[in-house]
Amino acid sequence: MIQRYLGRLPLLLAFLLILISPFSLASDEEEAQIVEKLNRISSGNVMIEMVQPSEAEGVYIVTMGSREYYIYSRGDHILMGDLYDTVRRVDVGQERSNRKIAQAISEVPEADMIMMGDPLEKYVTVFTDTDCFYCQKFHTEVEALQSQGIQVRYLMFPRSGIGTESYFEAVSVWCSDDQADAMTVAKAGGVVDSAECENPVAEQYELGQLIGIQGTPTIVLQNGKVINGYASPDVLVAESG
Repeated sequence: MIQRYLGRLPLLLAFLLILISPFSLASDEEEAQIVEKLNRISSGNVMIEMVQPSEAEGVYIVTMGSREYYIYSRGDHILMGDLYDTVRRVDVGQERSNRKIAQAISEVPEADMIMMGDPLEKYVTVFTDTDCFYCQKFHTEVEALQSQGIQVRYLMFPRSGIGTESYFEAVSVWCSDDQADAMTVAKAGGVVDSAECENPVAEQYELGQLIGIQGTPTIVLQNGKVINGYASPDVLVAESG
């Protein structure tokens, strides 16, 4: 289902291209050493998908599931943690994660989003859950964002999963005659009339899981920056340039 969001490439290849560039894969010997050490401390219970060198000497990027880990390996020891570029003053891991999320967002057609208000030159794309407190708080400020020239585009991410009450509410919102109004009613704690139709809610939830969305709201700016959690209109306007 998710493949139509990721262009013409097969799903796995699309994400491998995002993850690998601009680094090469680790050598067979390097990969074997990292895998062996991780298996020692996990009793072989981790699924390691990829090992590649990072831009920092001796530090490797290990992909497990939808997440990447930075690992420094020496002798019988490994160190896992964040990697910072002290010249650019950025968290390299977060930067890579943001790039992956922004790339995935760019493949989602606007027809599969719930658009709030008229199209504007600037926009933010938000993974949202109708039952999430900070999603509800953010929604009360959509008009303020619009008045400052930023449109809100919603993707559904019912945190409790497919087949739950939040999921069915998200489907009802999507299938409503007026999606924007139904979203507002749901986030105000009102009752949205139950509705069913062909919809992308499950696909968007699975996409969010695949690219590592950890919670809602997750806000993706037009410039590709990702904000995990609530942000005020003033912050979003400033971050959007």
